[in-house]
Amino acid sequence: MTGEIARASELNLTQAVLDDSRLQETLYLLLEANHAETAQAIAVASQGMRYGFLLIGAGGILALLAGAVIAVLVIRIVANTEDNLEREKELAEVTLHSIMDGVITTDAAGCVEYLNPVAEHYLGWSNAQASGRPLAEIYRVIDERSGSAIAPLPFTSTQTAGADEPVAVRLVDRSGRECPVRYSHAPIRGRDGTVHGMIVVFHDVSQIRAMAQQLIWQASHDALTGLVNRREFERRLAELLETARTQRREHALLFMDLDNFKAVNDTCGHSAGDELLRQLTAVMQTRMRGSDTLARLGGDEFGALLESCPPDQALRIANGLRETVREFRFVWQDKTFSAGVSIGLVPLNPDSGDVNSVLTIADVCCYEAKNRGRDRVQAYRPQDRDYSGKHGDLQVVSQINRAFELGQFRLYRQFIMPLRPALRQPPHHEVLVRMLDRFDNLIPPTGFMPAAERYNLLTSIERWVVSALVEYLHRQWTSGGMPRAAEAGGERGYYSVNISGASINDKSFPDFLRNLLTRYELPHGLLCFEITETTAISNLTKAAELMRELKGMGCRFALDDFGTGMSSFAYLKYLPVDYLKIAGMFIKDMATDPMDYTIVDAINRISHILGMQTVAESVEDAETLAKLTELGVDYAQGYFISGPEALATEVGSERTMLSA
Repeated sequence: MTGEIARASELNLTQAVLDDSRLQETLYLLLEANHAETAQAIAVASQGMRYGFLLIGAGGILALLAGAVIAVLVIRIVANTEDNLEREKELAEVTLHSIMDGVITTDAAGCVEYLNPVAEHYLGWSNAQASGRPLAEIYRVIDERSGSAIAPLPFTSTQTAGADEPVAVRLVDRSGRECPVRYSHAPIRGRDGTVHGMIVVFHDVSQIRAMAQQLIWQASHDALTGLVNRREFERRLAELLETARTQRREHALLFMDLDNFKAVNDTCGHSAGDELLRQLTAVMQTRMRGSDTLARLGGDEFGALLESCPPDQALRIANGLRETVREFRFVWQDKTFSAGVSIGLVPLNPDSGDVNSVLTIADVCCYEAKNRGRDRVQAYRPQDRDYSGKHGDLQVVSQINRAFELGQFRLYRQFIMPLRPALRQPPHHEVLVRMLDRFDNLIPPTGFMPAAERYNLLTSIERWVVSALVEYLHRQWTSGGMPRAAEAGGERGYYSVNISGASINDKSFPDFLRNLLTRYELPHGLLCFEITETTAISNLTKAAELMRELKGMGCRFALDDFGTGMSSFAYLKYLPVDYLKIAGMFIKDMATDPMDYTIVDAINRISHILGMQTVAESVEDAETLAKLTELGVDYAQGYFISGPEALATEVGSERTMLSA
């Protein structure tokens, strides 16, 4: 190449051009590659920016949507809250409008903010008129006893005592009218304890008080006549006795019983009797002083308390009452009745006893007035001998009443033995009653029955005995403690009870017994009633009616003490008697006295002919028992056979009186 410089130069130049072309091509390729990478990077960046803008847009949209949702929810919550508040407000307003209590609210300064319609009615102010006025101007109350005004000032943070205690006052309305109310008031506090006002609630108690007064009046007065009843009468009597002892004052007690009241009741009925009592009440009140008390004690019995009245003046008042009643004429439909009154007068002084003893003495005096011809005044004089014997009766009557209250009657039974074993006769028993005194000693019937009959307590005792016996027989029958009819030869034994003429004449006795037997469902034949011969004869028609009616209920009858009265067998044909009890006066000496033996034999034979069985009373020895067996008497009763034995003591101790 050394010699060929031009060729070498051309070659170098060509090579250089080629190299330069390769370099440029390489650079171009590099530039192209760089440009492609840059374009790709730019495209990627552009794509990222687009994605970013899209994300930002989506986020904004989501935020806007979330904000809108939240706004809607908030709006709904606020709307619901407003609706609830509105409903609560309406409910509160409806409640305040509908309740029967008056409601007043005030602000902290004591000015009225709200009155409900009840408060508007009782105060005489409308809500608009009262708003902003002081509470004391709108709500005026006075003390019932003193009449002084009560200022209902608003409560402060320290005035809380007694806020919940209702107070009875009289409310004075805008026109000056008064009404008894009960009210309570309390402060209205915020959460921090700040007092924002006061609420007063009151209600009208006039109707409640009227009802309470009516109940009090009914509890102390008789519904028929409007007079004070026995309970209030005894309370006022106790007060007079206290003033007589402590202040040495003189009063008087009148115990009055109408004489012809039963005739009006029986002839014209109870409605006529009630009208008679009402008219007589008005008549008697015209003779009473303003300070006196006239009371209806029960039935046709009246009482009067003459306050600060010496005996002479009390006697004049009593006679004036008696004459007024005697002159009175009662007209019912086409009938005219005259009335009368028997009066017992008892002075009340420092030496008088308690309420019960004074009333009992007055009852005795009234009973004595009836015995001496009725329509008269019988004054109590302790020095009179006639009352010395009656004082014992008063004590007995007091004991009888005490026995009723404390359940101190006891039942006994005495065995009635069959004397004809071949007939397989069932055993019988007679039921007897005893009474306990205050020392728990037994008092026989002769110790209290006469006084009970005299003071109209006999029917109550007899009803108690019948009720207690029926309950006892029911327990025995249902528990299997009493033999059935098949075990007793086809006939049951019985328990007999004595009843008096008072029960025979008592029209309610059959109903009383019917209700009793229906309640306890006793089998027929367990109960037998004994009526004395003299009682049956003196009440023959009513005795026969009662026997037939009670026999229809499954009861039996025995004629007691036969031979002590008329001893006529003729009337026996008209009395449905099952057993004839021969009086003990013929039984005691029949073993030695031929006359008594013959009388017993005759009674026994005729009784059997009439279809009656005989019972011999007062059998005291074996010889008499043998004679009775020889004559064919059916049963024997007496201390030789068996003495009285207690009949289920719990009957008498746990029961109380079962009177009509």
